Amino acid sequence: MRTRKILLAIAAVAAAAPALAVNFEAGPISIDAPWARPTVGDGNSTAAYMKIENSGDAPDRLTSVKTDAADHVMLHESRMEGDVMKMVHLPDGVEIPARGAAELKPLGLHVMVMGLKTPLKVGETLPLTLVFEKQGEVPITATIGKASTK
Repeated sequence: MRTRKILLAIAAVAAAAPALAVNFEAGPISIDAPWARPTVGDGNSTAAYMKIENSGDAPDRLTSVKTDAADHVMLHESRMEGDVMKMVHLPDGVEIPARGAAELKPLGLHVMVMGLKTPLKVGETLPLTLVFEKQGEVPITATIGKASTK
């Protein structure tokens, strides 16, 4: 029963949507609708999501993410192992295929932001710098969105 409740809560979180959609472009790379979750109470971590598209003829790789708003940022993937959802660090980053995309979304690939210096509220923004193997550094702003049950 407890596992079912956890899975239902995870499903509700998966239905989250960004409050405002903003897009960023750098060469063949486009970042669509980056958003992050608000923190709970005085919480100091969040997860950020976005779709990264590559219109180029060569693949690229998101190798890391930086921000001055927190102490640590890591690329993670949520994976179900048995009845337990685990977050796995991706030290090699995320491949963005040529003429393809990678989607960072709840219950999948995501940017984990830890040690936030201030809590995040719906409607605020979080500055992030995406670091790509070929494209280099791409500054973006993630809108703090609200989880939806739709």
